Amino acid sequence: MDSISVQLVTWNVATKFPGSDTNLSSLLSNSKPDIILLGLQEVKAQPQNLLADNLLAGEDPWTASFRHKLAPLGYIKIRSIRLVGIVLSLFTLVKHVPHLRGIETQYTRLGFAGYWGSKGCVSVRFKIYGVSICIVNCHLAAHEQFYQDRVDSYNTVLGSHLYSTEETELILYHDYVFWIGDLNFRLDSESFKFEEVDLMISKNELGKLLAVDQLSKARKGGQAFSELNETLPTFPPSYKYKIGTSVYDGKRFPSWTDRILYKANVANYETYKLSLNQHSYTAHADFLESDHKPVSSNFSLAVFSTKISKDLLLPCFGPIVTFVDTGPCYANEDFQVLYTVKIEDRKYMKTWDWIGVFRDNNTNLEDHLAYTWASTRVARDQVFEVLFDESVFLSPGDFKLVYFSAGARDILGYSKSFRVRFREFSAGPTAARPLEEASEARETEHAREARENLEL
Repeated sequence: MDSISVQLVTWNVATKFPGSDTNLSSLLSNSKPDIILLGLQEVKAQPQNLLADNLLAGEDPWTASFRHKLAPLGYIKIRSIRLVGIVLSLFTLVKHVPHLRGIETQYTRLGFAGYWGSKGCVSVRFKIYGVSICIVNCHLAAHEQFYQDRVDSYNTVLGSHLYSTEETELILYHDYVFWIGDLNFRLDSESFKFEEVDLMISKNELGKLLAVDQLSKARKGGQAFSELNETLPTFPPSYKYKIGTSVYDGKRFPSWTDRILYKANVANYETYKLSLNQHSYTAHADFLESDHKPVSSNFSLAVFSTKISKDLLLPCFGPIVTFVDTGPCYANEDFQVLYTVKIEDRKYMKTWDWIGVFRDNNTNLEDHLAYTWASTRVARDQVFEVLFDESVFLSPGDFKLVYFSAGARDILGYSKSFRVRFREFSAGPTAARPLEEASEARETEHAREARENLEL
């Protein structure tokens, strides 16, 4: 078995915007994880913000800022899903992109009896190196007295949040499950006064507080989240702070509202045992933009090696499309794309597969410049061929091609960077002669005009 690393980040940003000095890349661990999931809650979602984010920018300011910080480290955003102010984004290192399969997003509204997305959850599921992974980002009902609403919401999501793949139709059917977000479980306020809680936090006496933590109570009683695991927090409560400080706000009891839970179905395969190991679980106190602190956790999980994938006959395990270098590419001209697919892999090609064009420095796979439908018929010499017309590359630059399955569920091919430039026309002897003749004609005409002027 091989292993990949995953980092999850959850943050309620309290409708604020990232500042110019907000360094989201500092949320990452020292080692570069293979996959990063960023879950946000309370992203500002007034009508004008939704219009600007969805139609103009294409993503919310927090996700955009995080993506730009990750770009120099070699990450690319694969997919985002948003439900009002709840956002979940999937990032991977570029080398993993053509190994992603079955990418699917889903959402469940929980606000106003399920009619509004002010509270709810969003999720993304996918397969990579033969294993299935599901990540759920939730924002549940606030306030201590709505404990039962949070319990009911969890069970609603668990039973009704469905995917199109039958073998992983439900969240818990996946090999690996991560459940993150502002779950809004509070401390029992009848047990302590605010001053007592603040003092215990300063003394790092967190065990006494966790004993009256609502989420721990729900899990122990089997009411909610008992199917998942959580390492009890060793960091101070992530809520509620005075914005701009790391001082608790006396208007609310400090609570561990922001949590990361996980599950591994280690026995999903008869002859191979999966594994999931948590390496960190912490809050990031240096971030002052919100009344919540971001919380992150790092994991390593077992995936199948190429050798094991052959033993298990896992379908479409690696990249199947190989783009062929066709030589120089010129702006304002038709562009021919050639690619090969092994005979045994052609069964995975479908009618509505498509090829997207991206700028090489683009780090968002939801933002292509142009696309064309892929060809499913061999053109010549076992090579497939499609054509982009002259309107696609209007100016020079570096670009890349990505082959997507129908619905962009699978990424089956990822090209190397290629350069588009203007065609240069050199002036040869035959091309220069008309210019010389025109010059001589102009000189003769000027001489005639000079003689006429002298005669006058």
